[in-house]
Amino acid sequence: MDIQYVIDIFELESRSLDAMVRHHPSLHPLFTRSFRGVDLDALRRAYLGLLKVSADVTRHTVPALRAAGLALRDGDAADRTWSELFLGYASDETDPTADYGHHVWARQDMAALGAPAELLDAPVHASAVVYGKYFIEDAARHPYAILGAKGVLEHAAIRGADDIARGVAESGIPRADQATRFFHHHGVLDVEHVRDGDRNLQRLVDPDKRRQIVEGAYVTTGTYRALVHHLLPT
Repeated sequence: MDIQYVIDIFELESRSLDAMVRHHPSLHPLFTRSFRGVDLDALRRAYLGLLKVSADVTRHTVPALRAAGLALRDGDAADRTWSELFLGYASDETDPTADYGHHVWARQDMAALGAPAELLDAPVHASAVVYGKYFIEDAARHPYAILGAKGVLEHAAIRGADDIARGVAESGIPRADQATRFFHHHGVLDVEHVRDGDRNLQRLVDPDKRRQIVEGAYVTTGTYRALVHHLLPT
């Protein structure tokens, strides 16, 4: 399996996720910037649902990267190198001043928009629970799978995060200017993350490890779709 094939999977899967969000009936005005006649409270609720999806997925990112790093630290030289990279990635996904994962940004944006407690603190959907188990509890079975999640989510962010943030800011939703931190930061940060991540993949030559990455990408896409379906019903 050529590594460019793996990167192409990231592109294809991220494009499909971006299209799903971009053309979702409840979110579409954020991308068209056409707000005439739009129920802004309904648009606010839809955006809150998208933030909840983002929070429930990304809350697993730092623990998953750390689990993969720990699973590889006693392996061969290549595994130990990737162990250090994964632990470094985990640091990159942690707020440098407050020591928490980026999912907290999504929760802070939700709070800024007055998200009800029953949404903000709702238990994560079963699909997100399975996602967390796959990447954290079962990390030793497929430690490289987290690169698939990382690849898909970061490629998706550079496609749509800036559009979402700008759409929310221009929407007229009350307190919108205080509720775009998650997408604004990911639109900026993930450009460099994608560049570095795709370059680092060139160093990974083992076919089974590449297979793990592809499977991790598909698990991520399926989970994200399930959460959108649950939290943003059409």
